[in-house]
Amino acid sequence: METPYLVVFDEEVKKNLQKLILESNNRQLIQRWFDELEKNGPTAGKLLDNHLWLYEMKNKHPPLRLYFYFQKTENKIIIFDIELKTSFKKQENTITKLRHKLSRFRYLFVCTLFSLDFLNTPEVVYTV
Repeated sequence: METPYLVVFDEEVKKNLQKLILESNNRQLIQRWFDELEKNGPTAGKLLDNHLWLYEMKNKHPPLRLYFYFQKTENKIIIFDIELKTSFKKQENTITKLRHKLSRFRYLFVCTLFSLDFLNTPEVVYTV
Protein backbone atom coordinates (compact mmCIF):
# COMPACT_ATOMS: atom_id res chain seq x y z
CA MET A 1 0.00 0.00 0.00
CA GLU A 2 1.27 3.44 -0.93
CA THR A 3 1.98 5.86 1.90
CA PRO A 4 -0.44 8.79 2.12
CA TYR A 5 0.70 12.24 1.10
CA LEU A 6 1.27 14.81 3.82
CA VAL A 7 -0.87 17.95 3.39
CA VAL A 8 0.50 21.15 4.96
CA PHE A 9 -0.43 24.83 4.91
CA ASP A 10 0.52 28.02 6.73
CA GLU A 11 -1.44 30.25 9.11
CA GLU A 12 -2.77 32.49 6.34
CA VAL A 13 -4.35 29.54 4.53
CA LYS A 14 -5.68 28.24 7.86
CA LYS A 15 -7.47 31.56 8.46
CA ASN A 16 -8.95 31.46 4.94
CA LEU A 17 -10.16 27.90 5.48
CA GLN A 18 -11.78 28.76 8.80
CA LYS A 19 -13.43 31.81 7.25
CA LEU A 20 -14.80 29.77 4.34
CA ILE A 21 -16.11 27.05 6.64
CA LEU A 22 -17.80 29.52 8.99
CA GLU A 23 -19.32 31.80 6.34
CA SER A 24 -20.77 29.04 4.21
CA ASN A 25 -21.34 25.35 4.60
CA ASN A 26 -18.28 24.10 2.72
CA ARG A 27 -16.94 21.75 5.39
CA GLN A 28 -17.77 18.55 3.47
CA LEU A 29 -16.25 19.86 0.24
CA ILE A 30 -12.98 20.93 1.90
CA GLN A 31 -12.80 17.68 3.86
CA ARG A 32 -13.32 15.71 0.63
CA TRP A 33 -10.55 17.72 -1.06
CA PHE A 34 -8.11 17.01 1.77
CA ASP A 35 -8.98 13.31 1.68
CA GLU A 36 -8.37 13.23 -2.09
CA LEU A 37 -5.04 15.06 -1.67
CA GLU A 38 -3.88 12.64 1.04
CA LYS A 39 -4.90 9.62 -1.02
CA ASN A 40 -4.10 10.63 -4.64
CA GLY A 41 -1.50 13.35 -4.19
CA PRO A 42 -0.92 15.63 -7.18
CA THR A 43 -3.21 13.59 -9.46
CA ALA A 44 -6.18 14.91 -7.47
CA GLY A 45 -5.79 18.34 -9.10
CA LYS A 46 -5.20 19.88 -12.49
CA LEU A 47 -1.65 20.89 -13.41
CA LEU A 48 -1.49 24.65 -14.10
CA ASP A 49 2.26 25.13 -14.55
CA ASN A 50 4.55 22.22 -15.34
CA HIS A 51 7.74 24.16 -14.58
CA LEU A 52 6.68 25.14 -11.06
CA TRP A 53 4.43 22.13 -10.35
CA LEU A 54 1.49 24.37 -9.47
CA TYR A 55 -1.82 22.50 -9.26
CA GLU A 56 -5.45 23.53 -8.87
CA MET A 57 -8.54 21.83 -7.50
CA LYS A 58 -11.84 23.47 -8.32
CA ASN A 59 -15.52 23.21 -7.70
CA LYS A 60 -18.30 24.82 -9.73
CA HIS A 61 -20.92 25.31 -7.04
CA PRO A 62 -19.74 26.97 -4.82
CA PRO A 63 -16.97 28.38 -7.04
CA LEU A 64 -14.00 27.42 -4.86
CA ARG A 65 -10.40 27.10 -5.99
CA LEU A 66 -7.56 25.44 -4.07
CA TYR A 67 -3.97 25.92 -5.29
CA PHE A 68 -1.17 23.62 -4.19
CA TYR A 69 2.40 22.54 -4.90
CA PHE A 70 3.73 18.98 -4.81
CA GLN A 71 7.13 18.57 -3.16
CA LYS A 72 8.29 15.27 -4.59
CA THR A 73 11.34 14.76 -2.36
CA GLU A 74 9.28 14.64 0.84
CA ASN A 75 5.99 13.38 -0.65
CA LYS A 76 4.31 16.54 0.62
CA ILE A 77 1.43 18.67 -0.68
CA ILE A 78 1.83 22.36 0.20
CA ILE A 79 -1.39 24.38 -0.05
CA PHE A 80 -0.71 27.97 -1.06
CA ASP A 81 -4.19 29.47 -1.42
CA ILE A 82 -7.89 28.77 -1.30
CA GLU A 83 -10.42 31.28 -2.56
CA LEU A 84 -13.87 31.89 -3.93
CA LYS A 85 -13.66 32.62 -7.63
CA THR A 86 -15.64 35.75 -8.41
CA SER A 87 -14.19 36.57 -11.81
CA PHE A 88 -11.79 35.29 -14.43
CA LYS A 89 -9.50 38.30 -13.91
CA LYS A 90 -9.27 37.60 -10.17
CA GLN A 91 -8.36 33.98 -10.90
CA GLU A 92 -5.62 35.03 -13.33
CA ASN A 93 -4.23 37.52 -10.79
CA THR A 94 -4.15 34.82 -8.14
CA ILE A 95 -2.37 32.36 -10.42
CA THR A 96 0.22 35.02 -11.37
CA LYS A 97 0.78 35.88 -7.70
CA LEU A 98 1.21 32.20 -6.83
CA ARG A 99 3.63 31.60 -9.70
CA HIS A 100 5.79 34.45 -8.42
CA LYS A 101 5.58 33.21 -4.83
CA LEU A 102 6.33 29.63 -5.84
CA SER A 103 9.30 30.58 -8.01
CA ARG A 104 10.86 32.36 -5.02
CA PHE A 105 10.01 29.38 -2.78
CA ARG A 106 11.62 26.88 -5.18
CA TYR A 107 14.70 29.07 -5.65
CA LEU A 108 15.21 29.23 -1.89
CA PHE A 109 14.72 25.45 -1.60
CA VAL A 110 17.22 24.70 -4.40
CA CYS A 111 19.82 27.13 -3.01
CA THR A 112 19.52 25.58 0.44
CA LEU A 113 19.71 22.09 -0.98
CA PHE A 114 22.85 22.81 -3.02
CA SER A 115 24.58 24.73 -0.25
CA LEU A 116 24.05 21.83 2.15
CA ASP A 117 25.23 19.38 -0.49
CA PHE A 118 28.27 21.54 -1.15
CA LEU A 119 29.29 21.40 2.51
CA ASN A 120 28.88 17.62 2.75
CA THR A 121 30.87 16.57 -0.31
CA PRO A 122 34.64 17.05 -0.04
CA GLU A 123 35.12 16.56 -3.81
CA VAL A 124 33.73 20.00 -4.62
CA VAL A 125 35.57 21.99 -1.96
CA TYR A 126 37.68 24.70 -3.54
CA THR A 127 41.29 24.75 -2.44
CA VAL A 128 43.90 27.35 -3.35
